[in-house]
Amino acid sequence: MRQLLIYLSLVLFISTGSVWAQTTPLTGTITDKSNGEPMIGVTILVKGTTVGTVTNIDGAYNLQVPTDAQVLVYSFIGYETQEIAYIGQKVLNIQMQDNSEKLGEVVVNGGYVKQKKGAYTGAVEVVEAEKLEQVPVVSFDQALQGQAAGVVATSSSGAPGASATIRVRGTSSINAGNDPLYIMDGIQITSGQFSSINTNDIKSITILKDATATSLYGSRASNGVIVIETKRGSSNGTTTFQYRGQAGINQVARDNFEMMNTAQKIQYEEELGLNSYTPEEKLELMKHDTNWFDEVFHNALSQSHELSATGGNDKTRFFVSGGYLFQDGILDRSDFERMTLRLNLDHKVSDRSNFGINLMLGHESKNNTNTISNSLLNPVFAARMLNPYLYNKNADGSYNTENFPYEVNPLEELSLNSNTQQTFKVVGGIFFDFELARNLVYKFNVGVDFYDRVGKSYISPLSFGGSGTGGSVEEAFVRNFRLTPTNTLTYSLKLNELHNFNFLLGQESIVNQSKTMSVGSKSLPSYDLQQVSLGSQISNWGGGMSDYSMASFFGNINYNYAYKYLLDLSIRRDGSSRFGVNHRWGTFWSAGIGWNIQEETFLKDISWIDQLKVRASTGETGNNNIGNYEQYSLFGFKSYQNESASYFAQYGNDDLTWEKKLKTNVALDFAFLRRYRTKIELYKEDTRDMLFFVPFSYTSGIGGRMENIGEMTNKGIEVEVDVDLIKTADFLLNINANVAYNRNEVTKLYGGLKELDQISTLIQVGKPLGTFYMTEWAGVDEATGKGLWYAKDGSVTDTYSDNDRVLQDGKSFIAPLNGGLRTTASYKNLSVSAFFTWMSQKYLVNNTRYFTDSNGMFTTYNQSVDMLDYWKQPGDKAKHPHPDYQDNQFDTRLLEDASFIRLKNLNVSYNIDMSKMGRFNFFQSARVYVQGQNLFTWTGYTGIDPEYHGANELNMYPNVKSYTLGVDLTF
Repeated sequence: MRQLLIYLSLVLFISTGSVWAQTTPLTGTITDKSNGEPMIGVTILVKGTTVGTVTNIDGAYNLQVPTDAQVLVYSFIGYETQEIAYIGQKVLNIQMQDNSEKLGEVVVNGGYVKQKKGAYTGAVEVVEAEKLEQVPVVSFDQALQGQAAGVVATSSSGAPGASATIRVRGTSSINAGNDPLYIMDGIQITSGQFSSINTNDIKSITILKDATATSLYGSRASNGVIVIETKRGSSNGTTTFQYRGQAGINQVARDNFEMMNTAQKIQYEEELGLNSYTPEEKLELMKHDTNWFDEVFHNALSQSHELSATGGNDKTRFFVSGGYLFQDGILDRSDFERMTLRLNLDHKVSDRSNFGINLMLGHESKNNTNTISNSLLNPVFAARMLNPYLYNKNADGSYNTENFPYEVNPLEELSLNSNTQQTFKVVGGIFFDFELARNLVYKFNVGVDFYDRVGKSYISPLSFGGSGTGGSVEEAFVRNFRLTPTNTLTYSLKLNELHNFNFLLGQESIVNQSKTMSVGSKSLPSYDLQQVSLGSQISNWGGGMSDYSMASFFGNINYNYAYKYLLDLSIRRDGSSRFGVNHRWGTFWSAGIGWNIQEETFLKDISWIDQLKVRASTGETGNNNIGNYEQYSLFGFKSYQNESASYFAQYGNDDLTWEKKLKTNVALDFAFLRRYRTKIELYKEDTRDMLFFVPFSYTSGIGGRMENIGEMTNKGIEVEVDVDLIKTADFLLNINANVAYNRNEVTKLYGGLKELDQISTLIQVGKPLGTFYMTEWAGVDEATGKGLWYAKDGSVTDTYSDNDRVLQDGKSFIAPLNGGLRTTASYKNLSVSAFFTWMSQKYLVNNTRYFTDSNGMFTTYNQSVDMLDYWKQPGDKAKHPHPDYQDNQFDTRLLEDASFIRLKNLNVSYNIDMSKMGRFNFFQSARVYVQGQNLFTWTGYTGIDPEYHGANELNMYPNVKSYTLGVDLTF
């Protein structure tokens, strides 16, 4: 009865649509794909109009289709919407797929092979395009934070084009790399160099985490694999064009520092006896109360434009896009500009063979600003330290330098000097596959990752830095070329409609070569002439070449019995030029099992269970992320008395080999009532034969060498929940959340050592990596005004000593807890989405406070308002000691809880109903939106940004808060 009422109401609604003069009759039947049953009440609409109908009680429909119609839309609540190209057909029978079935039909892109997620035993996360598109960041890595459980992506710089630091299931190595392997369309791409890639070209990002998912990549997959699949063409016989554009304004995400104003700073200086001002001098100084943070940073504009075409037919499919992006920096001379072009082509040569091309071209130009040094020439540092009674510009517009340290205005220095960089990047591949026999397919793929980068640094002779050299200019060039040919053979076999086998055999090679060259000159004839060839003296020169190669053989067997019982077996054999001659080859493997319990007969009648799956895997992967020549004994060359001279530079190690990681994973996937989906993963990863730089006595002349020694463990739990709280024809309220806990533990060091001192952190057996090691602050002596610290024996002393440092148990700069929360509400054509990210139990040394909360050493510069609360007389309960007694120390006073929750993105969008636009209906679809990025951050951390990756945060280029207006048009 309920279905009949739905049917009648839909008929009444759709029959109110427009009537077209010239029509063609179309009939068909709609069935449920899972059981073949006819579906009543399925809506069929001519796209862009209100012309349509619904299926009757037998699942049949009859529609008068306008002769100029192009696309038909089939939809039903709880099922996947389908868009079918209309080319004059008389009959169209359609199978509708239940949304719950999507849980098993999601395709996992493992790079070499693709499998349905329901038949897969590995730990994977799939981030679809809609979570990445139009997010106002330069590269996709900056948009991954909080998107998937166990994946941490932190932005340690808000500079346009800066990359994020990504970790998958924690940090597993001390001296070898911890970055995951990146594969785009089957081609390995360089980690951290994603700013040349247009995020809107990406269809999905698949994150491979456990042994089953990563072992096919062998020695490269220890830190996880991120597989990027770009968009491809369609075979519906039509070509769709899409324009996407957005413009916005960026500003500092948060300014949590409160520095002294002019009145406070004058009072502070006089109290400490630093200066004694006359009334007239005070009045003169009080004329200016400069907020240097506002002088250094400014609001910045950004814009992006993209035009793409998607189309094809049964023989040839294509996707073409071109994009332009410009992002001004909130700091002068820190802008970024990018142009991209992409072509993805798939061509069916015959019934048995296919050919394709993936090609991306990207060119970017970037201005870099010095934000690293602690010099006042660094504008970020100057924004804190310059006194408020100094002012930036004179009445005539020239920069003021009076009473500045060294008579240098850092903003004038910034305007005089430049540091630019241009990169041209190509990621491309050609593939060809041929069906040798039924279900036996050979595929050849060759991929190239190439970039040229040219950098230029200019120091003006008019600047402070160039005054002693007559100005200088330096140019540097880097070229990197990686070639990856891959051959695979796949075979699919089905026996008795129950046993399903997929076999894979593969061979792959990697050849990588990079070259560098640089030259600089000084004593330039004019500040207008900025060429190396015009300097009268060569100041420096350099260059080098580096290469490595790999050879690999791999295989995989994937089996399932009636979709119930699953088995994955993989093995890979790798040889690498990076290791010693005795151990260049290694073997890596995995085994995974799974059970789709919902397919069992005893659960078939329980209709509310959509999915109940358990899976487990174990296996070994490797890590070879070290230098290309760590295995060799090397000599270096330098100039000695104007002659080239050699010297011993490095000890060799013929036994150097892979760092290995044994991974174990168990998981439960559960979905019910077509609304609730959850996933729980438990894992443990043991790193062995750790690649570690073992120090030698300097009496040998060499600091040490790389060896395989040491062990580490990461274990944790990941939980994901996706709930459609409300789901009706017009309204949807969805909540998607993930949380991950990772416990890291160093279990073995070299030579029987139990701990290694890293100054502010300590590597200790039995403790997490990154745990802080500091002397504990005990407050201020109320009687003397001196600072107090705890000694190791627990007593209190007024003398600081590094020997009193103790392990700050539970306080590491690597957050063990993190996650994301996305809530989406949509009503008809209006949609609102809010995305939060968070980290917990994360700690940072606020290194900036070493200078702004200084006791004595830096009091001539501006200080934080907090420093006004200092000890003045016996009995004072002050926060800070008297500045005369001692300088700051790196003690726990600077150690802060950097846990945070951040509103990462808020988006409000509206899909315009083009059928109601009348003669203004120029497009198939139109969407307008406004969004904000990094809108709010809740944290107790007093530094510039708690998201920083590292132990000490100092002079970080602030992350930006952005407001964006955008439009998506399809025609």
